[in-house]
Amino acid sequence: MIKNKKRNICVAIFSRANYGSIRKVLVALKKSKKVNLQILTGGSANIGKYGLVSDVIRKDNFKVDEDIYFLVDGDTPVTMVKTTGLGMIETSTALQRLKPDIVLTVGDRYETLATVVSASYMNIPVAHTMGGEITGTIDESVRHAITKFSHMHFAASKKAKVNILKMGENKKNVFHVGCPRIDLVKETLKNKIKNLNKEIFDGNEGVGQKFDINKDFITVMHYPVTTEYGQNYKHMKQVIKAVNKINIPKLFFWPNSDAGSEEISTAIRESREKKTITNSWFIKNLKPEIFFHVLNKTKCLVGNTSAAIREGSFIGVPAVSVGTRQEGRERGKNVISSRCEYNEIYKKIIKQMKKGKRKIRNNIYGQGKASEKIVKILEKINVKIQKRLMY
Repeated sequence: MIKNKKRNICVAIFSRANYGSIRKVLVALKKSKKVNLQILTGGSANIGKYGLVSDVIRKDNFKVDEDIYFLVDGDTPVTMVKTTGLGMIETSTALQRLKPDIVLTVGDRYETLATVVSASYMNIPVAHTMGGEITGTIDESVRHAITKFSHMHFAASKKAKVNILKMGENKKNVFHVGCPRIDLVKETLKNKIKNLNKEIFDGNEGVGQKFDINKDFITVMHYPVTTEYGQNYKHMKQVIKAVNKINIPKLFFWPNSDAGSEEISTAIRESREKKTITNSWFIKNLKPEIFFHVLNKTKCLVGNTSAAIREGSFIGVPAVSVGTRQEGRERGKNVISSRCEYNEIYKKIIKQMKKGKRKIRNNIYGQGKASEKIVKILEKINVKIQKRLMY
């Protein structure tokens, strides 16, 4: 890496979760006088049925340098594999045009794996956030593989840093900075929203029965578990049956693009048509600034999203983590776990709702200062492209 020049840092964004996780880092990179920010979008970020996150990025006054398209429709394990392969083809072509000095990527998605393989073979140093964490599903294997391809590591927790070092990474390039998503949560909750109902129900492509977001409601975010492909429909039906026993409104989020998402969507659509889901609103996506206010108000967050564990723990959102998708992930006392069995889910929701307005907060994933730490490191760090096992 060349010293003393304005660095081209390319940030790869492939989903709504990616963008929420990296938004504050983008702001800090854009402000930096030592960095030329490049943004690459692809995967579900450019597909309408997943919320067209690339449009949200532009509305937030960021320039998108490359929009690439490689998501194979079908929502099956084989389409995930083909998407990863096409992702390498399209990402490598984009990187060849952009010529970044560093590629910064997020988390554990299969599109992220395509990015780090492409960058590594092209001798471009890779910086990775949120490595070293333990979870269920294929995500854990992908996350650790990404760690081995990456040259710089921005761990969200102390334990994650220890895990990265145990994988033989150079301790000079492993940094415990916290989760940059928490930075955005902290900033967002300081700003009041004049009409949150309007932002949710009138400003987005949603369907169903509107309700007053300032009164009690449950938020449901349940995504496919790729290693349980073929069972996701049954699991979602159990979640629906549990929340429908509780006579307050529900805010449902449609699933992401992982294999099995059509199983989740089918379960939701069938339940709507048969009217076994009542008093509910269904939405694809919300801007992070709105989403965090929703979490702050929800009586209980139900499903298998990491939002319960990351931003949920910082906010203190009562949450029920269902199934194996987040199994093993560090969590605060705001989260309790449940099997995918409706009666157990129901009882755990009732238990969480009894906590009322009492927030149980913790700072496992930082105190809202990760983004500035990441950018300061990226401005100065120099790494060798050739990696070595360090034990």
